[in-house]
Amino acid sequence: MKQLVSIIIPIYNVEKYLEQCIKSLINQTYRNLEIILINDGSTDKSTKICEKYKNQDNRIVFINKKNGGAASAKNEGLKIAKGDYITFVDSDDFIEPDMIEYMVNTIKKYNSDIIQCSFTNLYKNTERFKQDKIVEQKISSKDFLELFLKKWDSSLFWNKLFKREVIENVFFKEGRCIDDEFFTYKCVINSKSIVTSNKIVYNYRMKSGVMKSESSQKQILKDRVDYLYER
Repeated sequence: MKQLVSIIIPIYNVEKYLEQCIKSLINQTYRNLEIILINDGSTDKSTKICEKYKNQDNRIVFINKKNGGAASAKNEGLKIAKGDYITFVDSDDFIEPDMIEYMVNTIKKYNSDIIQCSFTNLYKNTERFKQDKIVEQKISSKDFLELFLKKWDSSLFWNKLFKREVIENVFFKEGRCIDDEFFTYKCVINSKSIVTSNKIVYNYRMKSGVMKSESSQKQILKDRVDYLYER
C-alpha cells in the first residue's frame, strides 16, 4: 500500500474556481489520498460544490466551520489529517495531474523531509509552456533557512510536501495576513534536508483585490515586522 497523502484545502467563497481545484485533486495519478475540504463559513455555492464531490469520492473529508480565516481553516485540517505526508492547495488554484506522485517519489528518492517544487503564476502567464529540463537538488535545512533572506517563495507552504514528522504540532498563526511566514520556517527547522525542484506542478492564481485595503496593508506591515522578529 502506498503511503497516505493528506491534502488540506481551506475554502471561502470560491464557487468560480472550486470545481477546477477539486477535480485536479481527485484526478491525481497518485490515488492514496485524503482530500480535506475545510469550508470556512462560505456564503456562496461553495458548500454545495463540496457536498457534491464528497458524495462522489470517498477520499474526500468535508468539514463546515464558522468563518475564522484561512489560517484557522488550515489548522482544522492539520488537526484531523492522517497522512504520512501533508500538503496544501488554495481553493482557487489547481495542481498538475502528477504533482503528488512526483513529489512523493522525489522526496523518497533523496530521503528528505520536505520537497519544494515550482509553480505557474496564472496572472502573469496566460499561456502554458513546455518544461524541457527538470533540475533537482538536496540541501540541508540550515542552507534552506538562508534562502528565506534571498528567495520570497521559500516561505510558501502550498508548493511543498511535508513529512508528517516535521509538520506535527506546527500550526498557522491566526489573525495574520501573511500566515505562511510564521509557519514554514518551523517545519524547515524540524527537518534535516529539503529537496528543491524546478518542476512546475502547481498553478497559482493571483488574488486580485486581496489585501489591498488600507487596514490590510497596515496588518501586512505589522506581520512583516513580527515574523522577522520571531524568526
